[in-house]
Amino acid sequence: MIGATGLAPAPARRRAGARNCISYLLAALALTLVGIVIFHKFLLLGKLPLYLDIGADSLNDYYPTFVHLSDYIRREGFPSWSFSVGMGQSIFYLAGDLIWEPVVWLPKRLISDGLIFQHLLKTLIAGLIFFRFLQIRGLNFCSSLLGSMLLGFSAYMCMGSCWVINADEVVGFSFLLFAAEIAVSRGRWFYLPFAIALVGLITVFHLFLAAILLISYVPGRLIETHGWNPRTWGQPAIQIGWVCLIGVGLAAVIWVSSLHCILNTPRGSGTIPNFAFAAPPTRIFHLESLSYYLTAALRPFSNDILGSGDQFQGWENYFEAPAVYCGLVTLLMWPQVFITATRRERIVYGLLLGVILIPVIFPWFRYALWFFKGGYFRTLSLFSIFGFIVLSMRAFSAYQEQRRLNYRVLGGTLLALMGFLYLPILFKRAGIDPSIRQLAAITLGLLAVTLAVGQFFNRQRVAGWIAALIGLINLVYFDGLTVNRPTLHKDDLRKRVGYNDQTIEALLEVRPANENCFFRINKTWGSGLANRISYNDAMIFGYYGTMSYSSFNNLDYIQFLLATEAIPADNLATDAQWSTGLLWEPLLSTFACEKFLITQLPSRFATADYYELVNRYDDIYIFRNTAFVPLGISFDRSFPEEGFSQMPKWAKQRTLLHAVVIGGGAKASNLQIKEAGPDELAQWRDISDADALASLRLHALRLTSFSETRIAGSVSVDHDSVLLFQMPFDDGWHSSVDGKSGQIIRADVGLLGVPLPAGVHRVELFYSPPFLYLGAGVTIIAALAFIVLSWRWPRIPLPVAP
Repeated sequence: MIGATGLAPAPARRRAGARNCISYLLAALALTLVGIVIFHKFLLLGKLPLYLDIGADSLNDYYPTFVHLSDYIRREGFPSWSFSVGMGQSIFYLAGDLIWEPVVWLPKRLISDGLIFQHLLKTLIAGLIFFRFLQIRGLNFCSSLLGSMLLGFSAYMCMGSCWVINADEVVGFSFLLFAAEIAVSRGRWFYLPFAIALVGLITVFHLFLAAILLISYVPGRLIETHGWNPRTWGQPAIQIGWVCLIGVGLAAVIWVSSLHCILNTPRGSGTIPNFAFAAPPTRIFHLESLSYYLTAALRPFSNDILGSGDQFQGWENYFEAPAVYCGLVTLLMWPQVFITATRRERIVYGLLLGVILIPVIFPWFRYALWFFKGGYFRTLSLFSIFGFIVLSMRAFSAYQEQRRLNYRVLGGTLLALMGFLYLPILFKRAGIDPSIRQLAAITLGLLAVTLAVGQFFNRQRVAGWIAALIGLINLVYFDGLTVNRPTLHKDDLRKRVGYNDQTIEALLEVRPANENCFFRINKTWGSGLANRISYNDAMIFGYYGTMSYSSFNNLDYIQFLLATEAIPADNLATDAQWSTGLLWEPLLSTFACEKFLITQLPSRFATADYYELVNRYDDIYIFRNTAFVPLGISFDRSFPEEGFSQMPKWAKQRTLLHAVVIGGGAKASNLQIKEAGPDELAQWRDISDADALASLRLHALRLTSFSETRIAGSVSVDHDSVLLFQMPFDDGWHSSVDGKSGQIIRADVGLLGVPLPAGVHRVELFYSPPFLYLGAGVTIIAALAFIVLSWRWPRIPLPVAP
């Protein structure tokens, strides 16, 4: 794999290195200054990138995750299992955030202030990487600098800010493109494994997206450079593929266990066939609505041309609609690339445009990209931005290097863009912002005139810089509309509202003095100030509840809620994400270790059974559940899951108080746990709920120690029994009974049980992410392979360009 490469004389290399350093510094300065201008209200006026609109509600999603991780790594260490997510869940899939989201290392009180600096840092990194990528492709300084800004301040990058996955993808895939270009054009593969590994730390699914990007870019780039004959470039492409596998292996210590976690969710398991939007189209060439195509046609002109945030009037919502705005100069320039390109390059670029446009025109292909789990644009929008910036900046660079524009193509492009802007559709029906449309039209006209006049007077380099400045001014103004949507202000965090309301005092009153105990708290409202109710208050305030908003809620958690009819089955795509848990289910909540209830609706609980008022903080009331049931309750009777599923809701809840529900595939070996018969069912009806709960307390586990990943206690059972833990089943939990390895089973349609013989037992549960050691082994092997290959074969031999 060693390729013969000539080296320039040392003085020439030093001069080139000095020029590169100066260009980096200038690019960094320009990116920083533009970032300060766009985000000046966040840096100087106290705004926080915690958006309140429904489409990109970062306040109720990523922010609680950051706060929880900040607490978790200080209290428990590496992300593993957390009882603050739903009824308990593995959060190992968030391990990549320890690298991608530096704010989680800050104390939680500093996270909101640190978010804007984290975002600007990612903007700077992504911009500099893409700047170097364009330079390696042979573009001049002006085009490389403009391209880096168009990416770093694209709508995709600016829209979320705290919706961090956008910024993570821009940084990760920019680095991947840079690494791939270095490998393809210079044979240096060193960066590629690290780029793959970093992308895999975003989520395991991003490894698939990385493969899509590389499969599209690497062969196309090799064909563009070396021709159509695969014998010429096939061997380098295969070697690049092997190098990419090393990168996959480097991240295996994280993604293997994360994959198991994600597959154990309604989304990843396929329990819910479509997780977003309508059902996927059944026909390949199915067409969408007029609103869909209007949105796709107009949003490249401005991310806010159809409205900002909750005022968005296009297809779906502000965040899920295509976010492909990356400056108007790209729209005007990309057709010019076909004028100066060779025939082979035109074919490659045409195929690239086809890959970008076909999923937009025919949604079936977009759904296929997401395995028909949703019709997202998201990363497809980013890949489109990459493509249009690369094509347009190549044409822009050629223009500045005295290659002539085609006036007819320029004029035709301008007329076509104006036609899209002023589509003959009823103005009110379209919902187009007239001021944005007018400004976009004026900017396009100025750009076209500047480029044409510059060529007429043979001053393309000067005209190019003027056009870049015009495009940059437009970019800054339109980005200002995107980033200045309704957000929290620093003053909001000082007021007694939102996540700073009197829930804090209420929790201080009920927080346990002894850390070796466990109970849940139900909070009947969300404290978040966003336009959507907050489901993750437990992560913010640091208590154990049952509600959870997550795209990756634990599958057994959702199955338990479905089986007990705590959530309906007719709207599962929504309720499996925005799960209310056991809210408004007092008997189930008591069964699941509820000890306190915090509410703003005291009348609903003042006369309820086993609730007594403890204290009041203005409009916040604290109730104690006098029938509290501890974690870990034993049953010497079982009930078949098949029969349980056919019961009415009230009977299901009462059955859980008397017997453990066992499915056919979860038999406790070597134990004689009696199955309840019809006579016992009749007897249970005569036992009051209060008496049944009291009996559960008598046969409960006596906790001796408790942490998020280790639970220990003792229990006495008169007959062979199942010790039921009121938390979701997970393969990562292991049991020890009297110092010997025990068995765990799935019980109560999604909870965790430990079979016990009659007698007194010491029981211990401990959690380890499944397949962690397998992933670690793969990572070690991949690291050794990387070291050997980088020493023996530091370069991939490339064919000589024709």
